[in-house]
Amino acid sequence: MSSDWSMPRRAEQCVGCQRRFEIGENFRAYLYETDAGYERRDYCAACTPPEAPAAIGSWKTRRPEPAVKKAQPFDREATYAFFERLEDADEPHEVQFRFVLALLLWRKKVLKLERTVAADGREAWEFAATRTGTPHCVLRPDLDESQLERLSAQLEQLLAGQPGEIEFIPTGARAEETDE
Repeated sequence: MSSDWSMPRRAEQCVGCQRRFEIGENFRAYLYETDAGYERRDYCAACTPPEAPAAIGSWKTRRPEPAVKKAQPFDREATYAFFERLEDADEPHEVQFRFVLALLLWRKKVLKLERTVAADGREAWEFAATRTGTPHCVLRPDLDESQLERLSAQLEQLLAGQPGEIEFIPTGARAEETDE
């Protein structure tokens, strides 16, 4: 008899007919003792296990709904450090990205909006880091609200570990030109 107890995991398909169990489907699980330890064999309602070897136990179960993946926690420090590295960005896509990072950090209460000002004939937003008070001047790119929302949603997806990439919008583009 085995001295270690470890319940084998549920199978995705019937041992008898190899048909995959549907979500919510009821089936029967049988537990066998082998030289290597305990072995679990799952059978659908249409299949029956062989007479030998005899199972040491059985129970009725069902295939559960798949577990919902938890979103990865937001890494404030790493995002803020990346935001700071883009301080001297002058390429349009870097300016867009830094602005979206600032919006995200503002939403997560890492940055606090102090005021908006004119800088080099463009609108700039002045932020302060909530922990240190470090000031940050962020140029507002020429994007409308729907474009900003789309960039923000794409950034949050990436930061949450979901697949996708950020689609930068050409400077001066209007929303109807960038929609598909």
